[in-house]
Amino acid sequence: MGLADRLKDLRKTAQQTAVEHEDEIKEALQKAEATVDERTGGKYHDQMQKATAKADAVIEGLKQPDGPPSSNEGTADRDRAQGPG
Repeated sequence: MGLADRLKDLRKTAQQTAVEHEDEIKEALQKAEATVDERTGGKYHDQMQKATAKADAVIEGLKQPDGPPSSNEGTADRDRAQGPG
């Protein structure tokens, strides 16, 4: 089994674990959001809400057979920044 196969297996295991523990992950995200709001007086409320929504979307995407909706996000930007070969 090559490195690529091991990485694919690891990704599959991570996806399965995230889906199995979806409720706990969402609860932790909500708790983190509330804690940040409390400690900062709501200063970063909008940013935390966006981050929580994005994390929720990724978890929902993991339920799909082709992975999260943002799994390739940023790849094109990185490739363009590096330029040709």
